[in-house]
Amino acid sequence: MINKIYSSFFLIVLAFTIVACNSDKKEQQTLFEQVMLVHDEVMPKMGNLRALASELSGKADSLALDSLNDNSSEIQQLRNLSKNLKDANEGMMEWMRQFEQLREGTPHGEVMEYLNEQRKSIQKVREDMLNSKDEAEKYMLNFN
Repeated sequence: MINKIYSSFFLIVLAFTIVACNSDKKEQQTLFEQVMLVHDEVMPKMGNLRALASELSGKADSLALDSLNDNSSEIQQLRNLSKNLKDANEGMMEWMRQFEQLREGTPHGEVMEYLNEQRKSIQKVREDMLNSKDEAEKYMLNFN
């Protein structure tokens, strides 16, 4: 009789453990997908950031050759915008270099903490990329 109670209790605990593990895995997968969604949104913009940074640097270089006019403020603005674009691009590269898949068996709490940190980090990268791109494009509209 006691063995039957222990066996039933063990089966119930095992069932709850399996359900909890599946729930944990789903929660981890959902958070991982949120992180990757932000990454996948801005990753394709990297080439555009590099091209825009190059264009801004080229304009700054052209203005620097003009010895008849004082273009120092425009040159500085162009160089700052170009640097912001390059920094934002490098932020994505750095995020990708440091992002790692956690080992199977890593405790759920650690996985969730790591993925939450990564979500905040990639959202910051996204913000930096989009803001630097918007600022540069607005400047270029007024520059021409």
